[in-house]
Amino acid sequence: MSNRKISLSSIDYLILARELSSQLRGTWVDNVYENTDYGYYLLKFRAEGVVKRLIAVPGEAVFLTKYDYPVVSRPSPHLARLRKLIRGLRVEDVTQHDFDRIIVISLSRSGFNARLIIEGLRRGVIVLVSGDWTILFTSHKMETGARSLKEGEKYVFPPSNIIDPRDVPSAGVFKESASERVDRFIAGKLGFGSKIMSEICNRAGIDPGSKVEDKVPVIIETARILVKEAEENPKPRLYYSNGSPVDASGIFLASMKEFVQRDFETLSEAVDEYYASTGFEARKDVEKASRELEKLLRARDNMVSEASMLKLKARMLMDNLHLFQTVLDSVKSGREPPEEIQIIEKNYSKRIVRALFKDVEYALEMDSSAALNASKMFEEAKKIEKHLSEIDAKILALKEKIAPSRILPKKKTEEKKWYEKFRWNISANGSLILAGKDAGTNELLVKKYVNRNSIVLHADFVGAPFVTIYNVENPSQEEFEEAALMAACYTTKAWESKYAYLDVYWVRGSQLSKQAPPGQYLPKGAFMVQGEKNFIRNVELKLWIGIADSGEIVYGSLRKVKEKCVRYAYVVPGNRDKNKEASRLVERLLEGKRFSRKEATRLREAFKSIIPGKHCEIHFAPSSR
Repeated sequence: MSNRKISLSSIDYLILARELSSQLRGTWVDNVYENTDYGYYLLKFRAEGVVKRLIAVPGEAVFLTKYDYPVVSRPSPHLARLRKLIRGLRVEDVTQHDFDRIIVISLSRSGFNARLIIEGLRRGVIVLVSGDWTILFTSHKMETGARSLKEGEKYVFPPSNIIDPRDVPSAGVFKESASERVDRFIAGKLGFGSKIMSEICNRAGIDPGSKVEDKVPVIIETARILVKEAEENPKPRLYYSNGSPVDASGIFLASMKEFVQRDFETLSEAVDEYYASTGFEARKDVEKASRELEKLLRARDNMVSEASMLKLKARMLMDNLHLFQTVLDSVKSGREPPEEIQIIEKNYSKRIVRALFKDVEYALEMDSSAALNASKMFEEAKKIEKHLSEIDAKILALKEKIAPSRILPKKKTEEKKWYEKFRWNISANGSLILAGKDAGTNELLVKKYVNRNSIVLHADFVGAPFVTIYNVENPSQEEFEEAALMAACYTTKAWESKYAYLDVYWVRGSQLSKQAPPGQYLPKGAFMVQGEKNFIRNVELKLWIGIADSGEIVYGSLRKVKEKCVRYAYVVPGNRDKNKEASRLVERLLEGKRFSRKEATRLREAFKSIIPGKHCEIHFAPSSR
């Protein structure tokens, strides 16, 4: 695993800004999280039911991720303030500031405009500013000679020496740099950094250690070519050394051709994969806590040893009380001590005698008895043990604060399609049929995905889901039947009560209203129907289900399932456990076929989610036996 930090250039940020603008424009800020121990923020954006996750690492990188990174479950008051400000804002655009490593996300809502600024420069921060550039939130307060970052003050971009090669009028503006070294001129004076400096020198055939002299025109022209490639033909990639990623770039770098490389569709994906492999390093405050913990642990070990030794000496004194008392008496009277004990030191000014007994050294108070010396040793050991409890509390607090020195994502997540929050099916004609799963999705379905002319179906039964044929105003008879079948079968109370048939009606979206009659209240997920209802009578609660040769699960009407599947069955209300019936269904439909255990598990879980209610009965069609 590499310990090297990623080094994204201003050219990389140009590519990232364009990618993020394409991905995030028109989305809404759903939430923001942080991991203070590892110094990154996670922002969630939502549009049409799809969630996009953005990782922002101030001073380092910004990218969309498909991985799950740990965040703090309970926001700090500081983060809670940012959440309150930013939730529900719409992304208008994502841009790069002045060809620098700074991303600006423009946001708005109901006349309120704001910008979220993510600084990738050293000592970078995340800042939210209002339309007039007043700082509403900053990840860190900062006071330098160039600017002050505090809430309530005007935001000022960090000073930068980056040169945009597209805006250089002529090479003559760098006459005074003729005597400088090329590498320092490109990396420092032009602000391109070492990675792009190496690439410019490689492509232009220039020795990085040579003098600038008359090389400025070719340097600027090469830089322009790199920017043009970034704008017109980016080639995002990761560079590997010894199996670990060491850096990423948005364009092909000839200067890094000796590294193993992997291409990606976007630079954001490449950076995401880099961090998924290398993880995030703990921030300095965590490292400081680690050092403090080490000191406390060493101190604790010493204290435990000292307390144990004091107790040992005290017990030895008590076991040999007469002998030690004789030693004390002999020292005070000037007589020779017993030969079993060796006197090391007699300090009459401090009234201490140091004696060696059985290879253990004792410091005894001359004016106290042997028994009192033992008692004092026991008392001193108790004081140390009492202090140990305080040390242990500090150690526990530090251990809770300190996370692993490097953190990796736990799992890769698949982005769910917007319609997967509902119960959904595809009709024989390819139309998307949606049904609410509960009161919340019923409400969302009607409010967000049903227009005035949409067809909406509902079983004539309390607690039935709303069903719609998405973006189809004039469905076919077969589509009506498929949608009515879902409306009837997924009326859970009717299914569990073993109804065989239900009446289903359909209306237009314009006939649904949240306006309750006077004195009444419409709960979440409920709507008033105005005008005439069009009934489809006696819809049978009988759901056909099968597996196509491709492994796709097909369910709904017999006509649709029979066209796509050789083996199929139907499920009706019953007394058997749904989970056991789903397992039986998989075994029968896969009989004689080669499927991995993993695939069988996937199909079993899918069947369980498709079968209504908690109880049912499975019946197999003759051709499926």
